[in-house]
Amino acid sequence: MAHSSEISRPERSLPAMVEVAKRLLQPLDLTALLEEIVGQIQGLFGYPIAGVFLVDRETQELYPKAQRGYDPELVKTLRLRIGGGGISGWAAGSRQPYYAPDVKKDPLYVEAAPSARSNVAFPLSVNDQIIGVLDVESPEIDAFPAEVREVLEAFAVLAALAIYRAQRDDDLHRLALTDSLTGLANHGALWDALKREVARAIRVGHPLSVVLVEIDRFKEVNDRYGHLRGDAILQAVASGLRKSCRRMDLAARFGGDEFVLILPDTPKDAALQVGEKLRRHVERIGLQDGVHLSASVGVASLPDDGATADLLLEVSDRAMYQVKRAGGNRVGVI
Repeated sequence: MAHSSEISRPERSLPAMVEVAKRLLQPLDLTALLEEIVGQIQGLFGYPIAGVFLVDRETQELYPKAQRGYDPELVKTLRLRIGGGGISGWAAGSRQPYYAPDVKKDPLYVEAAPSARSNVAFPLSVNDQIIGVLDVESPEIDAFPAEVREVLEAFAVLAALAIYRAQRDDDLHRLALTDSLTGLANHGALWDALKREVARAIRVGHPLSVVLVEIDRFKEVNDRYGHLRGDAILQAVASGLRKSCRRMDLAARFGGDEFVLILPDTPKDAALQVGEKLRRHVERIGLQDGVHLSASVGVASLPDDGATADLLLEVSDRAMYQVKRAGGNRVGVI
């Protein structure tokens, strides 16, 4: 057999798995943990091809989140339906391991590594919840004897527990940085991101813009229509900010009825266009009796208006209040 597993001999299994448990149950973020898992498959078990598939809850599909030895082009778009997509999809749907001694003869096999000749997959589940699949492949036919599959299955149980904990920790961290009503970044996350982006913009010599949006007369809206309607309006405004974001941008709720959009690599003229787009989005949010909302928008940019997070927010805030004093429903700069 071509692979050189350190634990293919039963007498080595227990001490090796103790070390694995210690490493997997260290506090690690999800990305680092998954890399540790696929690294252990290569280093400890000696198999050159391994991947961790996680569950996309919306589509009920598996997607590769970490891998070693797969064809990088093949896995870019690889999705496997739970219960019916390849060997890993079958393992996730049945909650049972699946072994294909010769993938060329197995109708379930979906190619991710052209050199693979045998494949074993283990469901990753915790509390009867399927969270993913551990997929291990080899360029050799029938490369997974029963005793190795048993140890790999124990490894998969440990991996599932570690992934579950890392996902939970990631969720808690994300919640700590997220506004609970709108799902946007919260005040603290905004400041952290803006300071980071200012430092980057200065370092690389690129522009950076901040767009501050405040809903006009929002207290009157709350008083007239009630706080539940007011919350729905805030969520609708947040949706507009989210849709205006590129991958590199950050949308945040600054507080109350104020929102901020951080636009890296964006000069002031382009930021003004984004601000106008957001103003029009707010204006289209209807209330009752033909009444529509409006918003006052202020824009500030680096290097024109300052080179610190405090200055950029201060200038965008002044620009917004200048618009508000003039009647609102416009985009302004200092």
